[in-house]
Order: sequence, then C-alpha cells, then structure tokens
Amino acid sequence: MFVMTVRSIPQGLAPLLEALELEQPRVVTSGALADYARAAGVDWSTNVIAQRLRERGWLLPLRTRGVWEFAPAARAGAFGAGDPLIELRAVLARDPDTPLAVAAESAAYLLGLASRRPETEAISAPPGFRVPRSLAVFRVVRWTPVSPVASRDGLPVWSPATLLAFMSSRPSAYHDWPNVGEWLPDAASSVTLDGLVDELEGRSPGSWARAAYVLERGGSTDMARALVARAPKGPGPHYLGDRSAQGRYSARYDVIDSTGFEVTSR
Repeated sequence: MFVMTVRSIPQGLAPLLEALELEQPRVVTSGALADYARAAGVDWSTNVIAQRLRERGWLLPLRTRGVWEFAPAARAGAFGAGDPLIELRAVLARDPDTPLAVAAESAAYLLGLASRRPETEAISAPPGFRVPRSLAVFRVVRWTPVSPVASRDGLPVWSPATLLAFMSSRPSAYHDWPNVGEWLPDAASSVTLDGLVDELEGRSPGSWARAAYVLERGGSTDMARALVARAPKGPGPHYLGDRSAQGRYSARYDVIDSTGFEVTSR
C-alpha cells in the first residue's frame, strides 16, 4: 500500500522551497543553494539551510560532497527519483568542466538508439584523469571524444560518431553487441565520413577496417568504402569479437566478426 509522507516546511524557508519547486533541479550544489537563498531573501548560512532541508527530506544525500538530490513535493515523500546517472549529474553540477560523458552502451541508450538500458551505466574519462570516488558505481572507459558531445537529458553524451569509433577500436569494451543490430542502421546513417575520420585518426588499421565493416552492416556501404580508401594500411585479419570463436568473415574489410549481431529491418 502506498503511504504519502507529509514533509514539513522549515520556518523561514518557504520562499526558498517555492523557488526550488519552480525550478525543479535534479541536484542542488551548495553554491546553487546559496544562490536560491539570496534570491528568496533568506540570509541563513548555506550549511544551516542544507541541514534543515535534509532533516525534513527535501534534500537527499548523495556520494558527491556538497551536492544533494532535490525531492520535490510531487514525490510525496523523501524518495529519490531512481535516476541511475544521478551521481554523474552531481559531479558535473559541482564541477561543470569535468571531462566526463555518458559512454558506450549508456550513450546508445540515451541517444535513443538502443531500447535497453544497461545494468551498469558507462561513462568515459580521458586517460590519466582521476575519476571521483563518488562515481565508483559506474563502469569507466578511457576514451577522449573528438566530436562534440551531444546533450541528452541534461547530460553530455557521446555522439554516434564517437560511439561507432569506440566500438570499432575497442570492441571488447562494448558490452552489448548482440543488440547492436536493432539500431545500427540509424547510427550509421547519422554519422559523416569526416566525423568518423576525425574520431579514428591515429588509431590502428584494424580500427578503421572494423569501422568500415560496421558501417556496411548498417547499410552505409558507400561511406564504408570511402572510409577504407582513407584508412592506414596494415595486415589482417582484424577481429571483431572473441578471437577464439568462429565468426563471419568479410573479405572486403578482412574482418572476422564473432559478435553475433544481426541487423534487423528498419
């Protein structure tokens, strides 16, 4: 049975809560809380305001220090929204220039390509970047996007070009190959040749060959062949998937595909 929990409004903080309800932020940093307080004419210290709102269930604790999840009145209680990316939101709200983005299978989902959300969300960080401990719940892949990130649901998300380049360069680091076929034609048709070339620049010949093979499987044959024409030369075969497993061989791209993905009709 659902039980509604009535949360009290701390005396003197009604104007601030009204502003929060109007804006409906997913997360609130201590700095943003101070800004809300000034705008609402509340001259309490930020620490006291945060304590009062936490005690009454308006602000919920997160692993990221100095950031809280806002629980609006519509939730009828001190309940989180169940957002699996809430800690990433918190880190980016506190430090907007942090070089993190939604990546790999999570990017495919947020881009509206994949229909299944991954069990463990994936984010990217540049090689050598120290990822905050609060993000330990995520799978971190080391990759620096070349293409501008997209914005989805208020978060930076890999573009389709970055996603396809990553999958082709590090196929073992993409964990949902069996379901790629359901969305590959849409992704392949949304990228440009120059965008993929930029993402693959400096990568191995195998990365280029696998990317061309993936493009052709997605129906973008002309772009696949143009990509091969600009690719660095290197001996194959190039493996897409487990080297010890039997797979489909593409003589055109010298790629052995053991991922098992099949492209479905649009």
